[in-house]
Amino acid sequence: MYLGVLSAGVYYDFIGLCWGGFNAGRLGALAGVLLLPLALEYLEQRRYKSHTPRPIALLLLVARMVLYEVVTAFDCSGFSKFLYLIVSFAAFFLDRRLSYGLAVFYVGLFIARLMSFSPTWYFNQEWVSDLLIFAIGLVFAISMAKVVNDEEASRRRAESLLADLELSHQQLKTYAEQAAGLAAAEERNRLARDIHDSLGHYLTVINVQLEKALAFHERNPPEAQQALWDAKRSARQALQDVRQSVGALRNSDEVFSLTAALTDLAQTVSHGHLTVDLQMAGDETGFSKLALMSLYRAAQEGLTNIQKHAQASRVTVRVTLDEGAARLYVGDDGRGFDAAILERLPSNRNEGFGLQGVRERLELVGGSMKVESHPHQGAQLFITIPRKPVTLERTAARSEAAA
Repeated sequence: MYLGVLSAGVYYDFIGLCWGGFNAGRLGALAGVLLLPLALEYLEQRRYKSHTPRPIALLLLVARMVLYEVVTAFDCSGFSKFLYLIVSFAAFFLDRRLSYGLAVFYVGLFIARLMSFSPTWYFNQEWVSDLLIFAIGLVFAISMAKVVNDEEASRRRAESLLADLELSHQQLKTYAEQAAGLAAAEERNRLARDIHDSLGHYLTVINVQLEKALAFHERNPPEAQQALWDAKRSARQALQDVRQSVGALRNSDEVFSLTAALTDLAQTVSHGHLTVDLQMAGDETGFSKLALMSLYRAAQEGLTNIQKHAQASRVTVRVTLDEGAARLYVGDDGRGFDAAILERLPSNRNEGFGLQGVRERLELVGGSMKVESHPHQGAQLFITIPRKPVTLERTAARSEAAA
């Protein structure tokens, strides 16, 4: 635009269309004044690059307007009026209303200057054509400013969205790592429960049988021999249980029978000094494998603790499966204990891990556990699991699939 104004001025001067004929001083002044807005724009770009502070931008706009008026004073071609388009264009980025106001102002200024030359300018086709071209140029400049401004806003929004997307990606990555860690911890806990509930039980039985064999080795060799055979049978069952657990990891659809599992458990635990009375009532249909397995592991843990600590002679295991819930009762006639001790056990005590594992299993199926005992009055374990747990149903399903 600046080069166009300078070229028009030089052309008009050389062909003698300017007032007073050719004037080198006027051309030099025109060229010098045109260099000033160029210098301002160069300094602005170098100092502020993409974003000029609003007060500075407003000051530069006023400076341009003043300089363009000076250019108009030295320009005899009349082409300098199109520099006003730059003013409206630049003003749009400060305020749209300011840009519209300046456009109206310059149209009015254009008309005022026409009237100063000729009050009947509107009858002059050339002058009317110049006015229309100038007005269309202002509309075009403002439209282009709007396009550029919208494009810049879209670019900023895109950059903001990209930044948010990158942040979300980092957060998702962090959450995925946390989820993987939690899943690994949950899997470790599940495996720990399985090892404790299955192998721990059988190892306890084997230990009891071996202690019995040692005690009766000299006094009652047949009884000691029977204890060894019972220990061997328990070891074989432990091995079978491990194989079944490994197979379950590969096939989660394996059918589990609570009745058969408890019957085998009662036979394994029963020996000369301990009798297990198993009572089953109801139908397993309608209960999930996880719920039935939780009952079995609870019974297994209860019998293991009785063998290790209770010094009992008789144990009653009663399972009731009805329309509302599955209920397990395990009671013994042993020496009992203070049930409040369970609440005071530290979480890192291995002795409490079995009951902790039972609680964790019950949480997955919405079940509850209660332990009652008093010294010299035996102990009772109560387990209740609703047929259709209201809460944690999805968690239970995921756990069944993982198992």
